[in-house]
Formats: sequence, C-alpha cells, structure tokens
Amino acid sequence: MKKKAWALIFFVIITLLSSVVISKNVEDTLIKSISIVSAIGIDSRDEGYEVTLQMINTAAKPDSAGEVPGSIIYQQSGRTISQAIKNILNRNPKKIFLDSAELIVIGEQTAREQGIHEILALFLTESEISSSIKIMVTKDYPASRIIRTITPAEKVSSKRINDIVHSNELNLGSVSGVYPVKVMNDLLRNIKAAAIPYVTLSSDQEIGSSQENISSPEPEVLLILNGMAYFKKDKLAGYLSRDESKIFLGFTNNTTTIETKCGAGFFTVHIKKSKTSVKPVFNNGMISFQVKRKMKGELFESTCSKDDLPYLESKAETAIKNEMAGLIARSQEENNDFLGFLKEVYLRNPYKFQEINKKWKELYPEVPVEVEVDLEIEDIGDVNRIP
Repeated sequence: MKKKAWALIFFVIITLLSSVVISKNVEDTLIKSISIVSAIGIDSRDEGYEVTLQMINTAAKPDSAGEVPGSIIYQQSGRTISQAIKNILNRNPKKIFLDSAELIVIGEQTAREQGIHEILALFLTESEISSSIKIMVTKDYPASRIIRTITPAEKVSSKRINDIVHSNELNLGSVSGVYPVKVMNDLLRNIKAAAIPYVTLSSDQEIGSSQENISSPEPEVLLILNGMAYFKKDKLAGYLSRDESKIFLGFTNNTTTIETKCGAGFFTVHIKKSKTSVKPVFNNGMISFQVKRKMKGELFESTCSKDDLPYLESKAETAIKNEMAGLIARSQEENNDFLGFLKEVYLRNPYKFQEINKKWKELYPEVPVEVEVDLEIEDIGDVNRIP
C-alpha cells in the first residue's frame, strides 16, 4: 500500500515538473515569435506619417540596470499610420503585438498642423490596441525623440513616463492621465476643448538616446512632464504651465499641492479634497457663471512669520482665486473654452444650451465669471509650541 502511495506521489511530482517545463518553453517560444510594443510615436511627414515603435527587448529586464538596452526602436514612414507600421515588418519579421502598448505620443508639429482626430479614430477602431492606453503630446520635440530617450531608473521610456504621470497625480497635481476615448468624446461632442498631458526633454542634446545618458549619476537628458496641453477642435492650441495646469485640473476636482507666498516666506498645503461647481446664471437674456471651489487640506510646511490657520487660509484663498481668474481670462482672450463652461450649460440646462451654443463664440470672450474659493486647513499641531 505504501509503495503505491509513493508511486502516486512520484507520478504527481513528475507531472507537475513536466507541466512547468513545457509551459515555460511555450512561453519562451511565444515571446521570441512576437515583438512586444510598449510605446507608439506619431510624427507627420510631407506625404503622411512617421511611426516610431518602442519594443521591449526580451534580453533585458526593463527595470534593471546594465549594458543591455531595455527597448529596441523601429521607425518607418507611410502615407497612413497603418502603412508605416506594416513597413516596419520589412525590418522586423516578427508579429507586432500592439495590445501591450502603454502610451501613444503625438509630435507637436503633427498635433498643431494635422490634428489628432484621424490618429484617435485609427487607434480606437484598431482591435489590437488596448482601451487602457494613455495619450500625450510633445513640446519642442518630435515624438521620435521622446520615444528614443533612455531614462534612469527605467530602461523603457514609456514605463518611466507613466510612472511620472502617476506620481504627479498623487503629489503635485499638474498632470492627469488621459485615454483616447475621453479625447474623442470631447472632440465629437464639441462642447468642451480637449486637454491632454504634454512631455518634453530637459535638454536637446543627442546623448539622450544613448546608453551614455544613464552612465552618470546626473543624466544630461531627462523626460519632463509639467502640465496639460489644450486643443481647439482637434488641433493643438497651446500649453499650460505647471501652476496653470494645477488650477485647470482643479476644475475637475483633482487633488493637488499649492505653494503660497506670505510676506517674505512661503507655505505649502496639500489639498486632500476638492470640489468645484460651475453654475450658469441666466438673467434678462444674459448669461454669467458662478464658480465655487471648496477645498480641505493639510499644512505641510511654513516659513511665514505669522502662521495661524485663518491667516494662511485667507492668503491661500486669495492666491487661488487670482490664479483661477487669470486662467479664465486667458481662456476668454483666446476664445477657447477649454475650461468647459459651455458643457455646464449643456448639463444643467439643455433647453438653454440650444440657444447659447449658436452664439457661444461671440458670447464667451465677454461672459462675466464670478469666482469664490473656500479653503479649510486642518490643524496638525505645532512642534515649536510648548504645551
């Protein structure tokens, strides 16, 4: 009886080991037969598009250090994006696996001159592209330069960019990840200008695309994500600074960190909760808006000579109100409703929207907007105060 039991145990162990070996061989064979795409760069050319694909180098671990590059770059042109991708097959006979792509980067020139509608339409209808892929535009550089940049900490730039976006969302609040379906919805509904993050480089040195860039403790070229870019219809219209982007994202209730001047010093508050309401007001055939932002935050640091909470709250409220008013004024001067005032009319009063929408271009630059800010800073104590 014992011999049969041991024989059964031995058979089970051999079967499990065989399954592991076989599955590992199948996995290795599959990985070797496909090219796993991590990022897609789109730039325009005289007769179409130039596509840059960043593919995972399976010979290296993407998040490890070493001489082996974490990614391999393929670049080809075509009259269409799909044709450019097919042209890459002439250099890379493996099946291109697009489902793994984490990022679409569109070059500044392409976004300004040709627009992004055709690009979005392709990737939204392409069954091999994941719906969770993120999209951004470049500033000052083509998408190919961003894709080729070798970064510290992560050997694959697409992963590094997504890590920076995630960290910014949690801490600084000047960038928010955006998916193509969200941008396309804004374009099709045409009641709010689209906005997506932008990425640039800290230096224009060519060393950024070589392993030499990460051989020093202080790399010469770094990826920089500071804010949001806004569009007019489907074409890039401009970039918001870091502080403007924080105010812009505040309209969508994002958390952020604010730094405010107080005399010769500064203080920092981390906003944990934020709620912004935009209310259209109709009076005697005229329209105006009331913008109210209510926040709750924690005091992180203060070098102010006077640091009682009501004083700091008042200082921060005034600063935020002025910054909100400044961003609204910029939007009105450019006659570009990237803040979404018309969308609020649509959501709150669909009947009035039909009337307002017809003459919004004439109304928006002069429409009155009243801003109100309410900040509550939680008392976290004072280590300098003796009980």
